[in-house]
Parts: sequence; C-alpha cells; structure tokens
Amino acid sequence: MNILQLCIRVPFLPNDGATIAMNNAARALMACGASLKSLSFNTNKNFIALDKINPEVLKSTALETIPLDLSVRPLQAFLNLFTKESLHVIRFRSAEFEKLLIRTLREKEYDAVWFEGLFMATYLDTVRKHSKAKAIMRSHNVEFVIWERLAQSCQQPLKKWYLGLLAKRLKNYELKLLNQFDAMLPITPVDELHYRKLGCSIPMLTFPIGVDAKDYPAGNPDTGFSAFHLGSMDWMPNLEAVDWFLKEVYPCLLKNDPDIRIILAGKDMPERIFKLASKNLIVVGRVENAKIFMHDKPVMIVPLLSGGGMRVKIIEGMAAGKAIVSTLIGAEGIEYMNGKNILIADTAQDFCTAILQLKSDSQLRKTISLNARKLIEEKYDNTVLGNKVLRFLSDL
Repeated sequence: MNILQLCIRVPFLPNDGATIAMNNAARALMACGASLKSLSFNTNKNFIALDKINPEVLKSTALETIPLDLSVRPLQAFLNLFTKESLHVIRFRSAEFEKLLIRTLREKEYDAVWFEGLFMATYLDTVRKHSKAKAIMRSHNVEFVIWERLAQSCQQPLKKWYLGLLAKRLKNYELKLLNQFDAMLPITPVDELHYRKLGCSIPMLTFPIGVDAKDYPAGNPDTGFSAFHLGSMDWMPNLEAVDWFLKEVYPCLLKNDPDIRIILAGKDMPERIFKLASKNLIVVGRVENAKIFMHDKPVMIVPLLSGGGMRVKIIEGMAAGKAIVSTLIGAEGIEYMNGKNILIADTAQDFCTAILQLKSDSQLRKTISLNARKLIEEKYDNTVLGNKVLRFLSDL
C-alpha cells in the first residue's frame, strides 16, 4: 500500500508529543509493509536540520520539507479578530507546500493520503482535485476541546474571552470537516466517542500512539528515588500543569518529606521556573534523549489539568517501566487500570499522597512498573498497531 503522509512539522527526529506520534505512525506502517512518502513543514519554531536525521530514515520516507514561519504576529492576530477564520488553521496555509503536494501527487499514485492532524486538513481540497487516493484524517486531538478547557480554567477575563473565541472558531472548522474525509483515525477511544457524538459518520478506527517496545530497556536502576516531569513547555497545557504542581503539590511533598527529589524537564522551560531550582527541585530544561533521561528515574508525574488526545510521554514511560502518577485528563485515552499499571490522582493532596506512597513502597513501584510494561507490549507496540490499521485501510 502506497501512503503519502502530510506532517505539520518534521517527525523523524522526534522530541515532543506530536513528532513522536507522527514518527511512530510512520514506523508502524512501514514495519508492516506499507510504502511511505512524507511531506512536512519545517517550522522556525521546531526547525530540524535534515542532515541530523538518520540517512536510512530519509531514504525510506523520501522526506521533502517546506520552511514555514509560525511566529506570532500581533497585527495578524488582531486583524483575524474581524474574520471568522481560525487563526490556528490559516497559519499553516502555504502556496509553496501546495505546489510540492500537487507535484508529488502527479508523480505517483497513492492509495491513501494521511493527514497528520487537523491543521493539515487545509490541503484536503488540493488532494481531492489531484488524486483519487483515500483521504485519511489521523486526529491527534479533538482540537477545540483543548482550547475550551484552557478557556474554562483561565482566570483573566480578557484572556479567557480570547481563548474562548479561538476555541469557537476551531470548533466550527473541525465540525465542518468531520465527514469530508474517507476515514478518521482518532488517537484515543475517548476521542472516537466524542467524534461520534458530534455527528461523525465515516469509518473510524482508534489508532493510538505506539512505540517499539524493544527500544525501551525496562527496569529502574537503584540510584535513589526521584520523580520527574518531561514535556514541551511551549504547549500551554504542560505549562499549566507544571505551574499547578509547583503551587499546589510540591509544597505538600516538601512538608511531608524534606528529602523528596523532583526533576522538571522539557524544551522552552520558562526562566521563572529555572529560578525555583533547589536541592529538592532540579530544573534541567531541554533533554536531548528522553530514553536516557528517564532510565534512572523510577517515577513519572503527569499533572495535566487540560489538553486532549493521548500523552505520548505516558506510553514511553510505561514502555520504559516507569511508575506513573497522572490526573484523569493526563491518562485520557490509555487503557489503564488505576492501582495496577498507573496511579490516578486528581487533587493536589491525592497527587502528593501517590508520589509519597511510591517512594515509601518499593514493591508497589515494582508492580506498577512491570504491569505498565506489559500493557505496552500487548496493546501499544507498533507492530500490533500497524497490522491493525493496514487491515482497516485495505477494507476501505
């Protein structure tokens, strides 16, 4: 099966949730026999020098990229207030990318064009005009829900209004597109149910984020207890989560255990958080290799209060055998069992208690770690997922 993958940014040097999701989807499809070509934006915000990517990956995906400046321009944002268009969507419109897409579609016949996320859907009409391929939406999130949640939790009236406006326009765009694709591949069962309730009637299959389990050596070396958060801090839900943790949970941990050790990592870490660093709170910012970073740290924390879709880092953490403490929203879309392969905590007190419990009970830590790894091997390994989705595409 020939598949053309359209990406919002270069996925083959993955360093955040979106690129990991796109990269692992490509790996899953190719591992199960699909022939893949990838077209991608290379954005100023997440620029990747192509010579840094494994040459074999570049060859197998035939990757081509178009530069895109996603800098926020105040004038553009202001003028957008007087239109009905989603600012999120129009930022991804590019005449150069459209030319590349048309040329690619003319050079070869594809069985499916795979849209990685809602913002690439702006090229659906171009695909329809120049190809007979099935148009597949791989939905990373129900996007408007993320912005609705952010608006609801915002305490500043003007910002709350603006976030609400962004959410409303994104919702209108997302609902308009629901049944214009040939199939939908939501990333979680929760999103699939949400789309059904919104009126989506096209064929749908949940295609979660997977990993190559063999790439993650399980086990936690005994180097002392620490709990870590790893996430891109340029994503608003992650920033909100860390701020909540530092304000509501961290003081409780210190009060109950003066020796607690918490590590915060992720690109674009704000300077104000670096300034909070101490012997108990280690702030490291960007991490070059997530697997190496996670290896000697037994507990992962995911204190998300908003957001949608599926947390890639939880899947990676489970594959690496981490004991994870998460909110309900953080673990959304993962087929977990609370108390068996993860601990769920939705209040500051519960979150604090769960971390302290994992610190004091090494057997509980080990049990959750082993069960988490088993869940990944059975349900989230790329080979398992790739075969499932290719059967679905063949049936179309």
